[in-house]
Amino acid sequence: MPLSYCAIDFETANWFRGSPCAVGLVRVVDGAVVDARRYLMRPPEGCDDFDDFNVMLHGITPEMVRDEPRFAERLPEIVAFAARRPGPR
Repeated sequence: MPLSYCAIDFETANWFRGSPCAVGLVRVVDGAVVDARRYLMRPPEGCDDFDDFNVMLHGITPEMVRDEPRFAERLPEIVAFAARRPGPR
């Protein structure tokens, strides 16, 4: 029986998992991708230094997120996407 779910992947600015700079979400219904979102964001203040190693891994630079909202401002739209329960096609 195929599954329906929402998968989420965070990218962080540095080693601290509380420094998100991007999140990707994918909604899967009956085993097929039906929707996807990618959100860039500035990490929370105080956790927003970008480590060269992390930038090398994900390719997201401070310049790419400079004009993006901080994580707390972006969170409602992330939660709204994730909370929409995948339903049958």
